[in-house]
Amino acid sequence: VLLAPDQMILQIHESIGHPLELDRILGDERNFAGTSFVTPDMFGKYRYGSELLNVTFDPTRPEELASYAWDDDGTRAERVHLIRAGILERPLGGAISQARAGLPGVANARADNWNRPPIDRMANLNLEPGDASFADLVASIARGVLMETNCSWSIDDSRNKFQFGCERARVIENGVVKHVVKNPNYRGISASFWRSLARVGNADTVQVLGTPYCGKGEPSQVIRVGHASPACVFKGVDVFGGEA
Repeated sequence: VLLAPDQMILQIHESIGHPLELDRILGDERNFAGTSFVTPDMFGKYRYGSELLNVTFDPTRPEELASYAWDDDGTRAERVHLIRAGILERPLGGAISQARAGLPGVANARADNWNRPPIDRMANLNLEPGDASFADLVASIARGVLMETNCSWSIDDSRNKFQFGCERARVIENGVVKHVVKNPNYRGISASFWRSLARVGNADTVQVLGTPYCGKGEPSQVIRVGHASPACVFKGVDVFGGEA
């Protein structure tokens, strides 16, 4: 499967961003937004994806939706790796969650209004580009499908098993993009899916996108989240639908 950046951002958001929120890992969101398959002992050693997977938290990028100099607890924002060469390094946890868990975190304590407490949120969460051009990505696929633009998603309460559908797909055969198919869908398990990451597009394939409507917390808080991602190729993905 070759996923365009506008689908990649949802994959990053749901199967990396939310499961790495430290308050969720500690159980705070269990009765509303759910838990996480990630546990505190995984940091520093767990293989979250292939060696090509590098994910950064970076509120300092001014062109993205969630950019700031300090979070709402007064911690200075900086660019840090959450996942480096596929290994899970640190969670999305602000100062209070860091103290509770005894883990390093990031400047991500954010509230959506004056009458809400800061909680652990995504900000600008980005998948770092690789070295493959879009032509290289397509050429690497003997038989597959290019999927673009999300239209449906489902993921379990622990942000582990998922199923996503796209608006448009094109068949790839022997390194050539061919006919359009309708109702394309794919499914998987978060870490297994990211471990199947086989090629990562270069900077020319990157798009800066995001969502203004990420919801979490009780009382509910809706906040902006930015994502930047290249196009990416995944091997051995379970694909269904895709009628001619």
